[in-house]
This record gives sequence, C-alpha cells and structure tokens, in this order.
Amino acid sequence: MITSPMRIDEFRAGIALLPGDLVTRAEALKLYATRRPGCPDCESACDSVRLAFSAASFGDLPAAGRLLTAAERSARLTSHAAGCGRGGLRSVRGVPGNHGRVAGHWATAGPLTAATDASWKSRICGIGYVTSEGCWGLRGWSVDRHDPTGPSKVLVNELRAVDLLLRAVGRPDVLLVDSLRALSFLHAWQRGDTEHLPEGYDLRPRRNGPPALVRLAEHVAELDGLTVQHVKGHSGHLLNEAADSLASIARRAVTERFDATGRAGGLVSSFLSSWHQRPAAA
Repeated sequence: MITSPMRIDEFRAGIALLPGDLVTRAEALKLYATRRPGCPDCESACDSVRLAFSAASFGDLPAAGRLLTAAERSARLTSHAAGCGRGGLRSVRGVPGNHGRVAGHWATAGPLTAATDASWKSRICGIGYVTSEGCWGLRGWSVDRHDPTGPSKVLVNELRAVDLLLRAVGRPDVLLVDSLRALSFLHAWQRGDTEHLPEGYDLRPRRNGPPALVRLAEHVAELDGLTVQHVKGHSGHLLNEAADSLASIARRAVTERFDATGRAGGLVSSFLSSWHQRPAAA
C-alpha cells in the first residue's frame, strides 16, 4: 500500500488533470493527501486520491470519480486512530452555509444515504442536507427583486439543496428527495438532458460562474452510481424529517437569533441515533 504523502506540487499537478466538479472534491481531501497519514483510514484516503490522479492521467475520469468517492468515505469514517485528529471532511472552501458532522458510531457498511430538503416562507429560504454517516449542512437567505429563482421557487430551492450536498460532501450512494418535480429534473439530468431547467430560472452567468442549477445539471449528468429516490414528505422517514428540520432551522436563522449550529447538530444526532437503531428492513 502507498503510505507516503503527496508533495504539494504533485497534488497541484493532479488537480490540474480533473474537471471542475472533481477539483472541488479533491481539494476537500488535500489534508489527507499531502500530510503524513496518521492512521490506516487516513492512509486509505491518501492512497485513493493518488490513484484518482493516476486514473485521470490516463483519461479515465469515471474511475477518478469513483476513487475520490472511496477517499471521501475513508475520510468520513469515525474509526480513525486515537490522536489522529482528522476523521470527517472539513467544510469545503467556497461552499456557503454551515456544515458539520456529528460524532457517533454510525454504521459505515451498506449504502451511504443522504436526504435534502428546502423550506420557503415570506421571501425567506432555507435548505438543508443530512447523510447517514453524520454529515449535515444548512443555508438560509432572504431574496430581493434581483432574485434569479423565477416562479418555481420551491422547486429551484429543492434542487439547490441537492447542489449544497454534492458540493460539500460529495456523491452519496442513495439520494432521497420528497419533491416529485425535483426528482423528475434529477432523473432527466442523469439521462443527459442538462438543458432541461425550471421554467423562468435566470440563466445569466453569476459573478462566480455559471448559475447553480446549470452547474448542478452538468454535475449530475457526470455522476456514476448515484441512485435518486422519492420519499413522501412528512411521512416519518427519519432522514427526510432531519433534512426538513435543517431547512427550517436555516430559514428561521435568517430573522431569529439562536444557536442554529448547535441546534442542528443536536437534531441530527437524535435523528441518526434512531435511523441506525431501526430494523434493517425499515
């Protein structure tokens, strides 16, 4: 097994071989790739990043993406050696909102499942995501007359929640959404129909590049192995309820003063404890 860390120049050369969506994911793993591994899980993440760059050098970008997914999973494990001080992806620089990871001996076998949701009320929006391995994030904002969303506000923000998840954490195995309209767009993008976007959504370039949903559509079209499923909202599904609550916290935090980060972490910990204690068939 390769255990030596990558040099900074070697890491930068590898980054240069990747397309934009993979660059963001690889940069989040820089700590694991360029510092001396502190435990077997860190070594595994380091090895996978190195192999991802090798695959990219041969033009095999799907394999590079799969190897980065393996690195992300090693980085998220809770079993890092004592004193390692890593364990868990850091928030990706440039990804807005609050992101965290709750401690717990969550099961890492089986598919990595994530849920996203949005909350909209009185021109204030909140979005949130949670994963079965304890990662969570939320973002809230108020809109003005320059808002580019268009008339399909709930739909667009449901999709923005998916974008937040993929940018901050990376690809899960299973993505759960409670909006059938959002599901139809995600499935269309997976089929390669990336020009299919919500009616009225402003397609003019933003200051930081393409519109979020344009970038998201292209990203989803390139993802390998992502299963997107519908779950009925407010039906008691634990991950969906957690994502819904995170979106509500994000929306309320725009106008109210409270510890949104602390509340989010406690909420996710509670929901995930129940999620991992449920019968396997649930």
